Amino acid sequence: MTPRRRIIDLGITVEPAPGPEHQRLEIKYERHEDTAEYMMMRFECARADLPGGLGWANEYVTLGTHVGTHMDAPWHYHPVSEGKKAKTIDELPVEWFYGDGVVIDMRHKKPGELISTGDLKKSLGETGYELKPFDIVLVMTGADRLWGKQEYWSEFPGLGKESTLWLASQGVKVMGTDSAGW
Repeated sequence: MTPRRRIIDLGITVEPAPGPEHQRLEIKYERHEDTAEYMMMRFECARADLPGGLGWANEYVTLGTHVGTHMDAPWHYHPVSEGKKAKTIDELPVEWFYGDGVVIDMRHKKPGELISTGDLKKSLGETGYELKPFDIVLVMTGADRLWGKQEYWSEFPGLGKESTLWLASQGVKVMGTDSAGW
């Protein structure tokens, strides 16, 4: 018998939120009336051939990397990873994104505090969970309660080099957080 797998949607709505200018969301709408001429040319038809004489509507979306739920690929941080060209998000194996997940609760840490390897080990020990390769680690800081406020972008604890490398040394490929940064 195959074990039941539960998929949990961690997504949030892509929406404008206060924050850095380069993280803004912009949506431009093109109305049905605006595309009828193009459709007549493209499909070599008359306006009467189009339902209601209308074309299709389009949306053009411009957004920054950190608007809503997202994944940062190694390339986001540096052009080189493990001595080779860092992978972009479309180059990462999709298998990495489906697996067992573990939540490490760090809500007791204050904004600006470093989450150490010791903090991670202690939390895992308290839950009795032992990391295995390809586990997905989600660090809960409590910053999600600030979503939609300017403070979301700066008021959170984070992991440093040592703790991040420790997770990677355990075989963890995907790590996530509820805050604006790692």
